[in-house]
Amino acid sequence: NLFGYMQCSEWVAGLNIGNIMQVSPLTLQDVVGSYDVDVEITRETLLEKIALLAVSYFCVSTEKRFLIQNLKPEAVKESEFWHAKALEIACCFLPSECPLINHIFSNYQKHYSPLLQPIVTVIC
Repeated sequence: NLFGYMQCSEWVAGLNIGNIMQVSPLTLQDVVGSYDVDVEITRETLLEKIALLAVSYFCVSTEKRFLIQNLKPEAVKESEFWHAKALEIACCFLPSECPLINHIFSNYQKHYSPLLQPIVTVIC
């Protein structure tokens, strides 16, 4: 990944979709708290933001797929695009052993595998 293999934090090594999808309420301090720029650009904070972005793309893709079942092929392509973006972001920046990458990749294979594509035959 682009951040290198320097001591992977425990939370990153165990990061999965369930960790991120758990919603908790924000406090006023969370919203208006003053953050130092140096803290915002640390390796840990950037990894957290990247993981949130990858999961956001994954969720957009999943919701699109649910909304467009049995509809236009273009709409399916859009869902695949967002899923591929999630996979690209996760693979570029998160450690390869991260369970989140496994989850996004296995779902991509399940829903967009070339083996699932119909074979068009032309009869002359």
